[in-house]
Amino acid sequence: MDIFTEIKESLRLKALREFTTEELLTEIRTRTCLGNILSDFRHLFNQQNFALFQAFIFGFIANRGNGTLTELYQCSGSETKYWSFPKFLSRGQWSADAVAAVLIRRIQHAFPSWVYVYDETKALKTGVSQWGLHFFRNFSYQKHRVNQSKFHYGHEFGALGLLCQTATQWHLFPVWVKLILPQSIRDKSQAVLKRPCSKIAPGLIIFDRGFARRKVFTMALSFGHHILCRAKSNAVFYRLPKHPKRRHRGRPRKYGDRLDIRRLRYKEVDIGGKSYSITSKVVRTKMCDADVRLVVIRNRPKVSKPYRYFCVFTTDLTLEIPQIVEYYRQRWQIETAFRDTKQHFGFDAYRVKSRKSINRCVQLSFVAASLTKLLFTTPNATQKAISVEKVRQHLGIHWYRPEKLTQGLRVAYLRSQMAIAAFSAKFKQKTNSQNINVSFQDDTPPSFDKAA
Repeated sequence: MDIFTEIKESLRLKALREFTTEELLTEIRTRTCLGNILSDFRHLFNQQNFALFQAFIFGFIANRGNGTLTELYQCSGSETKYWSFPKFLSRGQWSADAVAAVLIRRIQHAFPSWVYVYDETKALKTGVSQWGLHFFRNFSYQKHRVNQSKFHYGHEFGALGLLCQTATQWHLFPVWVKLILPQSIRDKSQAVLKRPCSKIAPGLIIFDRGFARRKVFTMALSFGHHILCRAKSNAVFYRLPKHPKRRHRGRPRKYGDRLDIRRLRYKEVDIGGKSYSITSKVVRTKMCDADVRLVVIRNRPKVSKPYRYFCVFTTDLTLEIPQIVEYYRQRWQIETAFRDTKQHFGFDAYRVKSRKSINRCVQLSFVAASLTKLLFTTPNATQKAISVEKVRQHLGIHWYRPEKLTQGLRVAYLRSQMAIAAFSAKFKQKTNSQNINVSFQDDTPPSFDKAA
């Protein structure tokens, strides 16, 4: 072994001493577990595209910037050229819907208790050369108590999440996303919602009250799904019609008398450690053809104020009242999932132009976000023993003490483990990564003949 090899070996050992053996073993288990999960997607790609798919997932998890293609390429550790990344999004032979289907099946296999959650989100853009940009209002501006109703342009997406229940808590995995374009028949909101409903397994879909429309419910029920939605403030419900004692001419009545929720009998129900004044009744509504179970929660902030009513209805009549309330209360996790994908996984930082590239890029960011959470929540995962206290100590956080692991802590922990691997692997190469030529200057004076 020459002197240069000894110097490089000593530098590598010095760098490895900064990390404990437990951290290195945890990092190896993390990458191994993530590689096993990614192997489920192998049949969807050829050899080159599968390597790029893995590079995208590792890039979305490891990047610490906005999540642009340049940052993903730098963080992925891919040995290919940079231009393979945009070509993979625009001209690669693979389907984003097939990737979402495999992800859904993997999560459903890991968690037997699950329901769907559907919602829409927006991404503000600063360029004008991308496909599908349109204006939408932003009412958050207030000036002298007058709404300015300013406009922003960007993209709107329809997203599907999978809400899963474990023995201790609920987890929402963002699994499917598609671009919405109001001016196109193919990419309207109704058409975007129809695509996942026609391909996923039948189940319960939770909607916000903005989707309380007859077209949405009729389409979802036609594919065998059940719906759970919050009613609008002007929603009207009817009692079930009474069968007449004698047969009359004409068609039988479809709707009974109009329901007045203020005259229903309420009772105190304990759900999740809180007491609610709740009533329930099977009624009918003109928003869908099936009978629905209406659950009404009333509360009074002050004795001098009137009651406030919160109405939720579902077509699945087998669900109990506490389960219906808990399902809709956990629906809010899809909003936090949108926030996490935008902050940590570059959901709104894409710089591609075509419709296909945009759909594929945001779908890969959803896959990376779901796999990150799946590493820590799967019952047989290697990370199941990692506690909040251990993550806080590893990251050096002493001012933040959450009750459970958040997505931000998961991402920070995985990125630190990947940084350990990248730092240690750099010294295992045969040549220096900076291509620095190490040389020594000989201070021995030359002989008289050579000097002359």
